[in-house]
Amino acid sequence: MKDLKKSKFLLPITILLFFIINVVQGSITELLPDEAYYWIYSQHMDWGFFDHPPLVAIWILISDYFFSNEMGVRFFSAISFSFLTYIVWLTIDNPKKKEYTWLFLLIFFSTALINVYGFITTPDTALLLFSALFLFAYQYYLKSKSIYSYLLLSISITGMMYSKYQSVLIILFVVLSNWKLIKDYKLWLVCLVSLLLYFPHLYWQWIHDFPSFRYHLQERVSNRMYKFEHTLMHFVNMIAIIGFTFPIIYKAFFKNILTKNTFFKSLNFIIIGFLIFFFFSSFRGRVQAQWIVPISIPLILISFDFLINNENSRKWFIRLAFINITIMLVARILLFTEGILPKKLNTHGNKEWALKLQSNTIGKEKIFINSFQNLSTYWYYTKEKAYYMKDFTGRNNHFVMLQKHMDLSLNNIALVSRNRLDHANFSTHIRGKDSIFTTLISNYKDLSQIEINFTNEDIVLYKNKPNKISVNIKNNFERPIHIDDFKVYLGFLKNKKTEKHLKKVLLTSSNKFISSYAVVKGFISFEYDGLPDESIFPTLGIGITNSKKIDLQRVSKLLKYRVED
Repeated sequence: MKDLKKSKFLLPITILLFFIINVVQGSITELLPDEAYYWIYSQHMDWGFFDHPPLVAIWILISDYFFSNEMGVRFFSAISFSFLTYIVWLTIDNPKKKEYTWLFLLIFFSTALINVYGFITTPDTALLLFSALFLFAYQYYLKSKSIYSYLLLSISITGMMYSKYQSVLIILFVVLSNWKLIKDYKLWLVCLVSLLLYFPHLYWQWIHDFPSFRYHLQERVSNRMYKFEHTLMHFVNMIAIIGFTFPIIYKAFFKNILTKNTFFKSLNFIIIGFLIFFFFSSFRGRVQAQWIVPISIPLILISFDFLINNENSRKWFIRLAFINITIMLVARILLFTEGILPKKLNTHGNKEWALKLQSNTIGKEKIFINSFQNLSTYWYYTKEKAYYMKDFTGRNNHFVMLQKHMDLSLNNIALVSRNRLDHANFSTHIRGKDSIFTTLISNYKDLSQIEINFTNEDIVLYKNKPNKISVNIKNNFERPIHIDDFKVYLGFLKNKKTEKHLKKVLLTSSNKFISSYAVVKGFISFEYDGLPDESIFPTLGIGITNSKKIDLQRVSKLLKYRVED
């Protein structure tokens, strides 16, 4: 064992071993629904996508060049994870590090969430690689300020920004940790070069009216109410990304908190900055564990230095690390093995239900209601194009952009919903209690390109007199529409946005026919009777439908309102 610990081949052999494990794991584990969604990105390459920058699609495009199964989505993730491991190792600047190669490997491969990105592909996969390269480049810069350090900084900053928008936080917190950086004019040139390399994505955002920024900064958190469970989950996430070794890992962090070392100070700022930022983000909505996964790398670097010099903590860490690794090994097996657990995971049964739905709807175009994940899974496993429809509670996604100005009025469609509907023709079981319900419709008339927005977003509803609210009606179809061809409702949503109260309203306009891409003024009229309590249903929007078989489609923003006499 001692000889193995001191072997100069320990690092490359371990990295190679985990590369092989990740390739096998990625090959035999079905795609997560989000991975299938990112695969859709790769089929429509562009400089940007609704939710994220384009690098995740490039990861998949490279993988797809070599493989056609799930590894056609994940192969390059296994490669990039190997590079990530080695870059983190190179970043360690401790004279004893070669004596403790085994300890580094134990810390790295026992850190829970970061290891997932060796065999799945999400925007975080590329973000972790380039954030590690950024930290390596920054440490190199602090030592030498050579042209290579500036070049690496520019490459890593560009890579991070093309991976995920939260990468700007990493850059910001490093600068805050060392204000002297702003005095180096060469770093301003690094920023300029990175900005020029990033310009294609910014231009894409501009010509599409900044959909990603509007979604993440406005739509995703609009009209959300504070819930303590979201803040509590943030603290749970802090533990979950590390695993059972968290007491030792965070102990190392707190012991390092007063360091005078410039590089380690930057690591502290990244960790503290991310935790504080997403703590406050929890006041506006749900926070997810992967949002703080970039702090894993600074925590690994800090913990390595700490554990080398603290034997007692090192002994406890080794025990907890093996518990972590055992649990992670079991979790890996469960991901690709059905039947062990009473409940199926998100990587179970996806191909089966997709092919079953395909066989039951031959010759019909599929439209998935309010589930871009099910749509993506179906498209990936059947290689059959499908479409998306946003119902009243649904959110925008990249399918809305792909289908912009598209008219889905078709003779025979299969409308696929996650909700049990009385008029559904049949159901398809997905996993556990989850099923999808399919309604077959002839002569479907699409309404998805119609917008009806409030002229004034300061909405007042009156109790004691008729309500008449001004709206703008926009037709984004290439064909004319008639406002009598659909029914209009006000929809009132509870805070969780899963329960709605509907009020039928009258839509009037001096222009009954609305030509292609035209906007006309109109009014919605209704009495207050039958409206819900605004304290229980605090937001409203406008929805339309033209059939009892078709879900109400929201055609406006969700807005707050107030009630007056």
